[in-house]
Amino acid sequence: MVFEALLRAQKAEKRPFLVFLLGILYSSIAVIFGLFAFRRDESILVISFIVFAAIPLMYMVIRLEEKKDRYVKKESVLLREHSKALFSFVALFLGILISLSLWYVFLPYGYVKELFSSQIREVMIVEQGFSGTVVRPGLFSFVILHNLQVLFFSFLFSFFFGAGAIYILTWNASVIAVALGSFIREQMVSFSESLGVTTLGAYFGSFSYGLLGYMSHGIFEMIAYFIAGIAGGIISVAVIRHDLFNKKFRKIIYDSLLLMGISVIVLLLGAFIESHISSLIF
Repeated sequence: MVFEALLRAQKAEKRPFLVFLLGILYSSIAVIFGLFAFRRDESILVISFIVFAAIPLMYMVIRLEEKKDRYVKKESVLLREHSKALFSFVALFLGILISLSLWYVFLPYGYVKELFSSQIREVMIVEQGFSGTVVRPGLFSFVILHNLQVLFFSFLFSFFFGAGAIYILTWNASVIAVALGSFIREQMVSFSESLGVTTLGAYFGSFSYGLLGYMSHGIFEMIAYFIAGIAGGIISVAVIRHDLFNKKFRKIIYDSLLLMGISVIVLLLGAFIESHISSLIF
């Protein structure tokens, strides 16, 4: 595959910015294919194209992390090594998110409705669930239960499909991109009505404010999902290597459980920020 040759796992961990640029490239190519190559179910096809492009790199990075599990003895050193993979995945996620947000903002709305139809429906469902409230009793429980579900599936997808969590994470990036893009479009309408003009500065101001609002809690959720994906992927690669009945496999299981524990803590922090802080400020 062409995408597999663009960036190796070791370089991806050392240069997250390159992974960020790849996220922009993958999602932009996917949008262009969705616009011109297919005229049916474009929203799902765009996600599928991004996933197909991202899986080789993500799987190579997970294989590298599993190899570290077998040879790195000290747990603190191992966690520091895993953080390199985490930064790479977060950079990929941010590249996809920002690219899709910009496509959503600048494309004519007729194309937007076709390219992001599934995501628009998802955003409407979420907004209906939160409408009429700022901070309500039980909101934290609702958020954490939903996010734990996604966390669990991120782990399972990576366990069964190696790098399968990338599908869940790409879908989440696209939904956040639509929510962010909708916010920017609404702000630009307000700017146009009040000032009579649409300026580049207003675009960037709306984009920055919207991104800050969504990512104030979303970044914690995405980090948690990526950690769970790494944990599931490491076990998956270990099973493929037939390391099931030796000490190295037991060490891999311990490391994966530790990663899952960290991901739950990060997820709880993100849910608290979303239910008690983000909803008040933004």
